[in-house]
Amino acid sequence: MDFHQLVTTQIKTPLDLLCANLMEAGELDQYLFFNGISEMIGDGGDEGAVMMACIELGRCAFLGFRFTPETQEQVTQILDQAIDLSSLMSADSMQ
Repeated sequence: MDFHQLVTTQIKTPLDLLCANLMEAGELDQYLFFNGISEMIGDGGDEGAVMMACIELGRCAFLGFRFTPETQEQVTQILDQAIDLSSLMSADSMQ
């Protein structure tokens, strides 16, 4: 699996699903935040943009969002994947 596919599978697709769920639930502020990150990722081919999006994802912990248990699980999984991907990207850049 190449970088683009990894980003799409592990971050972009789950993030887009989260955005759809937030929009359906009427959670506009949360939707706008996560949709902005999804747009930042773009097609997943720009490693710098993906790294910035992963960093930006971490901000959601400090914005005071309240999530349903299902949404919290989605957010946690996306954050876990972003952390894993960021560490892989950092390790690659150190070599």
